[in-house]
Amino acid sequence: MTDFALSQILAGISFTFGLASVQFKSRRSILLCLIVSVTFNSVHFYYLGRPEPSALMLLISLRYLVAVFTTDRKAMLLFLVVNIITFALTFTSLLSLLALIGAMLGTYGSFQPAQRQVRLYFMGGNICWLTHNIFAWTPVGILMETAFLTSSLIGFWRHFGSPLKRAVPDA
Repeated sequence: MTDFALSQILAGISFTFGLASVQFKSRRSILLCLIVSVTFNSVHFYYLGRPEPSALMLLISLRYLVAVFTTDRKAMLLFLVVNIITFALTFTSLLSLLALIGAMLGTYGSFQPAQRQVRLYFMGGNICWLTHNIFAWTPVGILMETAFLTSSLIGFWRHFGSPLKRAVPDA
């Protein structure tokens, strides 16, 4: 089996967990599913020879784990800084700036206590990763991010109404 074929299988596994995650309402359940999804996605990028998104995805998995237990701003700031350092250490192409922006939006969203804000920042990150995957040409990655974004919009609509409404914390 080629590395490309294996990468697409791993992306498919990631896809399954990612789709499931956005249908949960509980922030904790969403994050736990995303830990599994993102770990598989990291290995998918590794097999595509894309070190920056692979490293960022591993970091995202760790970030989700921490975010399960805290929404502390200090933890968020630490992960934002570590994202930038990880990106700088693995940088090989400008395309990866999209991965960094997606990771930064997801980091900010992970540490928001309000469901609505978590989902909105995650959708912004989805758009960045989708664009990255189009240019990196990972077909399953493109399908995955398109489905995540679509599923996120459906989940958001189900739980909160129109995503075009102003993001107000759901206390």
